[in-house]
Amino acid sequence: MSATWACVRAPASVVRLFGLVALCCWASPAFAQDQAQGCLLITVLDPDGLAVSGARLSTGSQQTETAASGEARICAVDPGPKILVEADEFASQTIIVSSGETAVTVRLELAARRAESTVVTGEIKPIQLREVNRTLQLLNADDPDVPAWSFPDLLKQDSSVDMRERGSDGAQADLSIRGSSFDQVLVLINGFRVNDPQTGHHSMDLPLPFESVQQVEVLHGSGATLYGSDAVGGTVNFVTKTPLGRNLKLMGGLGGFGWNRFSAVGGFRVGAWGQQVSVSRDFSTGFDVGRDFRNLAVSSETFIDESFGSTSILFAYNDRPFGANGFYGPWNSWEETGTKFLSVSQTVGRDGGSGQHRFGFAFRRHNDRFLLCKPGCVFGGTQFLPEDFENRHQTNVYQGNYSFTKSLNDRVTWSAGAQFLSEGIDSNVAGQRRRERGSAFVMFNLRPSDRLTLSLGLREEVWKKWRGETSPTVAVGYWLGRGVKVRGQLGRAFRIPTYTDLYHRDPGNVGNENLVPETAWNYEVGADWYHGSGTKLSAVWFQRRENNTIDWVRDEGSPVFQARNFQELNFNGGEFFAEKRFGRSASVGAGFTLIRASRKLPVNAVSRYTFNFPREQLSAVYRGPLGKYLLVKMRFGAYTREWQSVKPLWDASLIGTLGRWEPFIQASNLLDTSHEAFQGLQQPGRWIRGGVQVRVF
Repeated sequence: MSATWACVRAPASVVRLFGLVALCCWASPAFAQDQAQGCLLITVLDPDGLAVSGARLSTGSQQTETAASGEARICAVDPGPKILVEADEFASQTIIVSSGETAVTVRLELAARRAESTVVTGEIKPIQLREVNRTLQLLNADDPDVPAWSFPDLLKQDSSVDMRERGSDGAQADLSIRGSSFDQVLVLINGFRVNDPQTGHHSMDLPLPFESVQQVEVLHGSGATLYGSDAVGGTVNFVTKTPLGRNLKLMGGLGGFGWNRFSAVGGFRVGAWGQQVSVSRDFSTGFDVGRDFRNLAVSSETFIDESFGSTSILFAYNDRPFGANGFYGPWNSWEETGTKFLSVSQTVGRDGGSGQHRFGFAFRRHNDRFLLCKPGCVFGGTQFLPEDFENRHQTNVYQGNYSFTKSLNDRVTWSAGAQFLSEGIDSNVAGQRRRERGSAFVMFNLRPSDRLTLSLGLREEVWKKWRGETSPTVAVGYWLGRGVKVRGQLGRAFRIPTYTDLYHRDPGNVGNENLVPETAWNYEVGADWYHGSGTKLSAVWFQRRENNTIDWVRDEGSPVFQARNFQELNFNGGEFFAEKRFGRSASVGAGFTLIRASRKLPVNAVSRYTFNFPREQLSAVYRGPLGKYLLVKMRFGAYTREWQSVKPLWDASLIGTLGRWEPFIQASNLLDTSHEAFQGLQQPGRWIRGGVQVRVF
């Protein structure tokens, strides 16, 4: 510390000794020099009061850097100059020097506190992405450069997501995260759960046009503390668009396998009222016999933003008949599903110290008509008609939510809430059944210092047949400095059996009414590195320890699969992610996930779903300009399964930037790789499609 600081910080009793002070200052060459030359001593500290070395100081005419002590001098400065203070991984700050001032202390904020994309999944209030102490991928669906029309295509960018597609373009797709079953992933629309109590096969049967969604947030690991049952392997939240003004975009395209598509999305905002409407229609004759599909989706969302709070009302509908040849066995099956979804959300308060109340209600109706054998089945030499093995199911789900969130100060935020869920089914196979669930949760987000963040939560969920489940979670993150963050999380999750698990019956599959809920503990430890140049690196180790895992198992010599509880199942794996941005127009990112699971099955028994996950999976994406009027986006993926060698998949899109008119061409599976998401169920080869999108206004 310089003699100048010794003078300034001297105790009052010493200051009164004028002669001693004069002697002290006279003996300080630095002080005398600063006074004579108009020098200013600047000390740069981080949020915890530690010195920041190498910080850059500039006045326009002078530039210098701080030493290891965090100090630097700028001399010959005029009264009232502006000095810019910059440091890697910290937010820049401008200071104005007062006349006669000789020493200034500057505290910089971490770069993590800068404005950036915010997420809501797994958090009690919107939060900046890099402040999340969990592994969470943010996928931008509102991509203005390269058109897309399928949620599975978007989710494939996450190497820990396995899209087990039976039908093309999301006609039917099972969603797995970190090796979970499709029933162990919770799917949300704006925070409302849309999982179907009949079966997880319908979790991705979204009633939303692709164009209605702003972003998709993929939370890896347990999300049960905030959302309850089913959030075992992960949670996927589809966040819809909020119109900022007038907009209208049209899209149309044609392609191989008799594919054609039309979509339109438009919205406006007038004062406090906003409206967004979207519609899309997809059609294909199929790449193989019995693999055709048709998909119609419509959504309308109304927004009212008043001083006391915000209202949103969403209605969405879809209808999707598709050929299901080979989906569940060697039969030419056919299926038609449809969904109606209504949600209403109301907030009261702006969390200005008094807190914010959030009320929510949602209703979801799902219809499923399934023909095991469209032309008729033959069993034991007897010819059956299609309607002899026809399944009809209708599920109705009501949910009501309430939560209260309050920030006590900039260090403590807490939230508490409750949820009621009623799930009913009317089925010619499972019968007429209904079950209700109630739950309550409390969660705290703490920031003991600007470097340390901590989340603590607990949820209790109860229902009629089984007494209840407790779901705690703890997540912690610490910024080491220079953009490096370490984090860890542990949480418990559970899933109650679906109606298919409990009551389904057909010639090859039998449910089990004696099933008990499956439970799991999730653990993860990771490190992230953020660089100011637009580079991010992440590495995570995770483990999931399951008890009473539910799967469909066939014993040796038996032709029938039955739903059963495993006693124990353990998953271990690693996730690695790297991203580099080149200015505003280009970026490249790659993710790699490795998963291993223990096997505890009866001798020679066959599992239908549990061990289908990719053992290794790579997903790499590049996007950027190609010349002046073209943009290109490419995704290269590769994976292995227990029963399948390395399968490379390459998708590429090219789009013209010609003002409002944007012609495009896309190639899926450009290498024409023969691959299967389920053993024995072939997926499409090379598929070329093209069209144009028009931004009317």
